[in-house]
Amino acid sequence: MKSLKIFFVGIPLLIIALAFVSSSVYAQAKSSFPSKTDFFQLDLLGQLYFVNGSELKKYSKDAVLLNTFSNLYLGDITSLDVSDPMNILLYYDDNNQIILLDNQLAVKNSPIDLSELGYEQASLVCLSYNNGFWLFDPISQALIRFNNLLDETDNSGNILNVTGYQIQPVQLIERDNQVILRDNKYGIFVFDRFGNYIKRIPFVNIDDLYIRSGQWQILKNDTNLFFNPLTMQIDTIPLLYNNVNEIRINKNRIYYRNNKNNFFYHDL
Repeated sequence: MKSLKIFFVGIPLLIIALAFVSSSVYAQAKSSFPSKTDFFQLDLLGQLYFVNGSELKKYSKDAVLLNTFSNLYLGDITSLDVSDPMNILLYYDDNNQIILLDNQLAVKNSPIDLSELGYEQASLVCLSYNNGFWLFDPISQALIRFNNLLDETDNSGNILNVTGYQIQPVQLIERDNQVILRDNKYGIFVFDRFGNYIKRIPFVNIDDLYIRSGQWQILKNDTNLFFNPLTMQIDTIPLLYNNVNEIRINKNRIYYRNNKNNFFYHDL
């Protein structure tokens, strides 16, 4: 059985627990990523974001701590969307609220209460073009889009009616003018930027989905699948480690989180 080690081709990985430092000494912080994280994300600039409970930390690609953000009143962060590094979305499921941050992790707006918009039980949220956002409402079984003025602009209608599947999606993202809903049981459902249903792709029970520059990266059973949705071509790459729950690839480096929330990486 493969063993989870923090070595790659004989070189120790730089995984060192980061002690708390105030904003005045960020520049002096030792260059190291956190060793533990609830989940993490990678933006288009190669910057990494780590969530632990209610706290968000942003790091440079060189592992220097840049900014932190926390709102204890709203509780733990449920999901994070950094597809636009200038407009970062945080979703708090327990309070049904959204916060938008700028590239310094400074708050851009008062919390958006989805209940006040008519959706008291939204389960998923993601960024959309022109500073809008999408939500999935399990009551109406619909995707709903709001613009930056909090006006409802698009609605998919009941997804059961248009697809024939009663879904309980676990992930919602917008990429390349498409909206993607991932359901563990029935696969990945693709909609256009207006919420019109396009197709279903039957990848089921996957661990993670990441889309970057038109390339779908699908993680399942410690195997990384590179999927081209246009050609339907799949390249399969087994991982070096067991029990990986998240994986991100940026140029010559691979980042991982395993099922014990350990974060580690290696250079290619």
